[in-house]
Amino acid sequence: MEYAVDLGRGFSVLQDTDGYLFTQDSVICANLLRAGSRDRLLDLGCGTGIMSVLALLKKGVREAVGLELDPRAADLARRNAERCGVSDRMSVVCGDVRRAPELLGREKFDKAVCNPPYFDFSDGTDGGRTAAAKREGEAVLDDFVSAAAACLRFGGDLTLVMRAERLCDAISSARAHALEPKTMTFVFPRPGERAGTFIMTARKGAKPGVVTDALYVLDESGAESERMKELYG
Repeated sequence: MEYAVDLGRGFSVLQDTDGYLFTQDSVICANLLRAGSRDRLLDLGCGTGIMSVLALLKKGVREAVGLELDPRAADLARRNAERCGVSDRMSVVCGDVRRAPELLGREKFDKAVCNPPYFDFSDGTDGGRTAAAKREGEAVLDDFVSAAAACLRFGGDLTLVMRAERLCDAISSARAHALEPKTMTFVFPRPGERAGTFIMTARKGAKPGVVTDALYVLDESGAESERMKELYG
């Protein structure tokens, strides 16, 4: 069953309860993306297109191209682009992330975003209808990073969201593909709790040096934090 999710500013996107469901992590990642009107964006494993749509609506990127393995999710991403009036600047290719350079070309993008699967199949987590999106199958974290590195121009940025416990995996993978971490935002449920995820931006061919930040979803009283209100505004 499909239902609409409000994005604010009079826009909404469709989700399918029987398929991939995007989470707050993707929304935060898209809102923290640093991009502008000159940038061509690649959305790896785009799902139903939430990060591409937000980048077009809120960051004003010149063009967004989504790559999605699941035909059903890819179709919904195209429909969401039409629903939000950005179909003239957004396209979706149905294909494997590992074939991204072959399908989309090398060094053709200024920015890349992705919300790769968080877990592997040996971690003991439950499956369910979103397992394919949340857990690594044939394509793993390093495949997403490798694809971004191949498709980004020199000086281009990859921004990804990942579980906090996989920080070392993400940094190691990025550096192995000549992507140097430049900014790192740790996302905390609320003050006093451990970070659940992080948003990392790594630049192709950059020198070492990273700036860190913290984002709290809720404040000490349990209400939405002011920073979150700003991001969603």
